[in-house]
Amino acid sequence: ASPVCHKIFDPDFKLQFMSRSGVTALKIEKIENFYGHIFPTDAAPKRTRDIFNRTMHRASRGETNTIEYYFEVDGMVLWFRTTISPTFEADGSLSYITADSMDVTSSKKSEETNRTLLETTDICLKEIHKNSESSGFKLMFMSPAGFEQIGLTNPEELYGRPYPLESYPDEAKMALTEALNRTVRTGETARVEYELFDVHGNSVWYLSTFSVQRKDKDGMVVSITGTSLNVTEKVLSQISLAKAKEEAERANMAKSEFLSRMSHELRTPLNAIIGFSQIQGRYINESFPPELQSCREHILDAGKHLLGLIEDILDLVKIEHNKIDIPLSNIDLDKIIDSSFSLVKNQAEKYNITLYHERTDCSAIANSRRLKQVLVNLLTNAIKYNREGGSVTVRVKALEQGEIIVTVEDTGIGIDPEDQELVFAPFSRLSYAEQSEIDGTGIGLALSKFLVETMSGSIGFDRALEQGTIFWIRLPQGEIEQRGSSSKIDPISVSTRLAHTILYIEDNLASRELLQMMLSGYPDLKLLTINNAEEGIEVAKKTQPDLILIDINLPGIDGMEALKIMKSDPVLSSTRMIAVSADAMPQQIDCAMSKGFDQYLTKPMDLDKLVKIIEAL
Repeated sequence: ASPVCHKIFDPDFKLQFMSRSGVTALKIEKIENFYGHIFPTDAAPKRTRDIFNRTMHRASRGETNTIEYYFEVDGMVLWFRTTISPTFEADGSLSYITADSMDVTSSKKSEETNRTLLETTDICLKEIHKNSESSGFKLMFMSPAGFEQIGLTNPEELYGRPYPLESYPDEAKMALTEALNRTVRTGETARVEYELFDVHGNSVWYLSTFSVQRKDKDGMVVSITGTSLNVTEKVLSQISLAKAKEEAERANMAKSEFLSRMSHELRTPLNAIIGFSQIQGRYINESFPPELQSCREHILDAGKHLLGLIEDILDLVKIEHNKIDIPLSNIDLDKIIDSSFSLVKNQAEKYNITLYHERTDCSAIANSRRLKQVLVNLLTNAIKYNREGGSVTVRVKALEQGEIIVTVEDTGIGIDPEDQELVFAPFSRLSYAEQSEIDGTGIGLALSKFLVETMSGSIGFDRALEQGTIFWIRLPQGEIEQRGSSSKIDPISVSTRLAHTILYIEDNLASRELLQMMLSGYPDLKLLTINNAEEGIEVAKKTQPDLILIDINLPGIDGMEALKIMKSDPVLSSTRMIAVSADAMPQQIDCAMSKGFDQYLTKPMDLDKLVKIIEAL
């Protein structure tokens, strides 16, 4: 009844007995027919007969051996593990040989499956032992995936050797050793990513996971199982993405720097264009030829338009660098709309467009300056893309969900359905705009969308081609404020004390002449102009002016350094100083103010703003 097949052979290797388990497994009908004959018979596989025969001869010489072999029964392969042992008489002659066999087919299949997995899997399996004599480790096993990937031809020779292997780079050795020590110390699984090099010098990246396999009776880790996966493609992809990101950021910084420099370079001539155009307007009378007056207005309008584009581009740069600050407050929408109408009134008259404002007592939580910027952009577009003699209507309505909706409706040409996805895309102009002579850059609506969303609102549009367009803005509703009578603002006047001296240090001749003409109507102000900082500092010490205006980008000593020098001089330390620059970037303004300037003026200079600052200082 034993599952062990017991066989007895005489000294001539002829079968004398086979127990029932073997007869059943091999499906032998009459085992007696096999007695007295060599076993296995010629029907058995040659490999089985050869290994059995060799082992029987060794047994006849006194050896006991265990072998594995197989039979084919009804198309199936049966594996047996057999121990063959001799028995001798007292005189030393061979009495008989026993062969005890166990059916190991199932375990053999498992081994074969495991072997196939080891040979085909991309995961490298390792067994690593903790070296009891030292703090190191030694490699006891590595599956084919590991030595094939890095080109090892004799992995068996490395078994028992220190691990990490001597051929590994120092960084990989350190990373692997630290991970192994962490597993020993904590008993927890450790993961580590490291770089090796194959026999051709190519970089190969691995992700290894180490976990405890066995501990001794004292609970100390003695062996560790390691699995390593080739992650070269993933790592190289990450490196490529990181490089691409770095290059994109570098390109973005270069673009921002370029836009900042271009803004500076454009603002300086605009200072002269807009400034002198405004000054000309102060001296125009009835005898001035109308065509020249029209030319002046064209120059002024073009200069202001260009300045507006510069401001929009700089706003986009601020957005990309998250440097735009939009504080919110409760604002009166009627006032904002009226103010926006006043800015586009001339343009509406030019295109014969009627503006309507359906007034309501509504307020919103927003930023008044930025909301006005958005409304002016929507109104400008509604005027530009309208029909001759058309209209633009602005309505405000309170919604039930605590929101206010502002709509800007025009009677224009509408928006082609194919273009509707591009409406808020930066630098994207719609097809009819591209085909027309209407100017524009495609910045305004993209900027408006960002501004509205930053104010916790939303923006969109309705209607399509040939039906006009309704742009709408949704904002959080504010509290209705009690309206009071507006107070009249008195004209600004400079202090009556005579002989205020202003020193202007500026290397651009047109800017110096412009300021002279701007202040020529104020006899109580004396203006001194110098074209470089070195001379300007000396003049300041001698004349001790009441106010100093300094251009930041000066040749030689720049405006920042000039400020530092003058602030350190006891004679000039308390003198008020204004930075003047075509650089309108927030970081530049913040830097200048932190250095000690009292005010920062950007070019083109606004005369009213300048006079207010002079009066305040």
